[in-house]
Amino acid sequence: MTLALFVKLILVSGLLVFFRKDFKFRIKFDFLAVVIGIVIFLIWIVIDGVYPHLDIMVISLQYSTLDIILKLIISVIIASIVEEFFTRFFLIRWLIDHHWEKVELGKYTLFSFIITILFFGLSHSRWLAGLIVGILLNLLYYKRKNIESCVLAHAVANLALGVYVLYTGNFGFW
Repeated sequence: MTLALFVKLILVSGLLVFFRKDFKFRIKFDFLAVVIGIVIFLIWIVIDGVYPHLDIMVISLQYSTLDIILKLIISVIIASIVEEFFTRFFLIRWLIDHHWEKVELGKYTLFSFIITILFFGLSHSRWLAGLIVGILLNLLYYKRKNIESCVLAHAVANLALGVYVLYTGNFGFW
């Protein structure tokens, strides 16, 4: 488990460092993003079990301390950045125009709104929570017209979920 997590962390971190010059990215405090992050966490927990998941997850109860640290780093930092940059920075704009770099941040079309929600929701085994979260993150993106607020909301949600998992021992969320 630890080796796979470590390799994922190194690969994605390397890619982020390699492409860092292409993006101006600074996280700053955004109260609305933090509130949405907490709401996302609550949605993830509260509606779990009331609908079928897309896959059968294998729950490992054999997490070492290093596994837990790596999992937290990956979910809070790496996954938040990668998922938000792909979905809301790139895909939502690419669906509007294949010359996505020319599309202003926060530009809305119904088509890109729906497709990114479906993509985000269905890329998670907890698809219903993913769909709702996709809506919330898209709305935050349109309101703030930046990617940093979405990354912050996603990171807050993943951090809260990580704390919940560690506190309750419900590793099925990981």
